Amino acid sequence: MAGKHFLSLAEIDSLQRAKGVMDSIAYSLRSPMAQLLLVTRDAPPGDGICVRSTQLCPLTWKPYSQSVNIPLDDERVVRNLTAPGAECVLAEPTRDQLRATTICGQRAPDGICEAAIARLKLCKSLYVDVPSIDDCPVNLECVVDHVERYHTHAIAFTRVVGASIDDSYLFKERGEIISIFPTNVVDDVLDANGNVQRRVSLLRDIHPCPEFPYAQKSGWGDDFNNWMSDLRDERYLSTAEYELLLAWRKRWDELYLSRDSSERVTLKTRLTEASRLIVQGRWARLHDYLDEFA
Repeated sequence: MAGKHFLSLAEIDSLQRAKGVMDSIAYSLRSPMAQLLLVTRDAPPGDGICVRSTQLCPLTWKPYSQSVNIPLDDERVVRNLTAPGAECVLAEPTRDQLRATTICGQRAPDGICEAAIARLKLCKSLYVDVPSIDDCPVNLECVVDHVERYHTHAIAFTRVVGASIDDSYLFKERGEIISIFPTNVVDDVLDANGNVQRRVSLLRDIHPCPEFPYAQKSGWGDDFNNWMSDLRDERYLSTAEYELLLAWRKRWDELYLSRDSSERVTLKTRLTEASRLIVQGRWARLHDYLDEFA
């Protein structure tokens, strides 16, 4: 078993140096984050367009939603996102737009559009009043549902109401797309002159995860009972074995809050062992194990 190095909160806090540069130990603690260009319209009385590079976190699929985080001291963007009826566009830059993305990380004065400085072309969106970025292959048009202030940042929860994709990307394979975008923020480092330089990465390899019968037909995260039903239908389980497992699951749910119940402990052991044998594909051993309780 590999050794583990434990860090206290104070040690974790110390890993970020001045100017946002991280100690190399922090490389393993902070995963790369997909970056995007956040387009907002200046809140009244302003009338400009602001484009800011930030990080993206997908949330739900139905409705399709995303969250973005903005430092609270970036007052222009926070003001834009918290204005009544706020809308925004989340544009995904490619590996060929690193210069423009970096430029949009700077905070231009109110009324000055970073897209003009970075020579990014804006175009009309179809579903919101905020423009999209024509140079980016994907633009997500969003309404801002909620903004949560959390420590040093504001987290904006956005709901996608429309999107645009460049025609040239419509039929590309997934492996080709991820080699172009999204670009993922890796870290900030100091160059030879002591200047902060941001580094980004792209995804490359695609590794398929285990599938049925070692996982649910409908994908990971589906209900246990549905998984057992699929295994019965495909004859990995007999009807008697299926009914036994569902009976264990039903009784487990009934006793879940009875932490001192010995029956609860027994059911936990049985369900864990049966699931372990299934995901390992040890079908003969599984049948023998379940036969012990027939």
